[in-house]
Amino acid sequence: MRDLGEDEEIERAIRYLVHSFESSGDNPKPVILHSIRVGMDLYDRDYQKRIVISGLLHDLLEDTDITSEAIRSKFGNDIANIVKATSFDEDIDDYLERHYDIYNRCFELGRSAVVVKAADILDNSDYYGMGGSEELRTNLLKKMEYFVDKSEPYIGEEELYQELNDKLPLVKERLTEDV
Repeated sequence: MRDLGEDEEIERAIRYLVHSFESSGDNPKPVILHSIRVGMDLYDRDYQKRIVISGLLHDLLEDTDITSEAIRSKFGNDIANIVKATSFDEDIDDYLERHYDIYNRCFELGRSAVVVKAADILDNSDYYGMGGSEELRTNLLKKMEYFVDKSEPYIGEEELYQELNDKLPLVKERLTEDV
């Protein structure tokens, strides 16, 4: 049975997410929908509230003017730390290095951040291969392979990891069929 108080906190995070994107979002992609899918996937898998909320808020630092301090004041240290770990460092220009840095910060923070990033990659992978250059398709595959390989010690026994691992060959086929 779901906890009403936890559901209210999750709903508060959804309202915060939507408000943040409406007031300062700058990504033309449907990021609100993506963020809700990530959070609700974690919710449906019965992850802890802080992991679900982190999944909902994981793109705020990258795609809005929201700061990690603002997230910390509204949702606490754990959630702010997970969101920060799952967000790219704007000072890193190289596409793959930027993503490897995210993944390594998630591994350093631990299982919760790795779970959120896994759910993010799982959802995003549905769009891998929709347009883009050969270089982008190659980089998408490399970063997914890297994450699946390196995340196994943290979440390898979890259904989410198994689903991500099972999806990798399908993504590889899609990304390499036109190359």
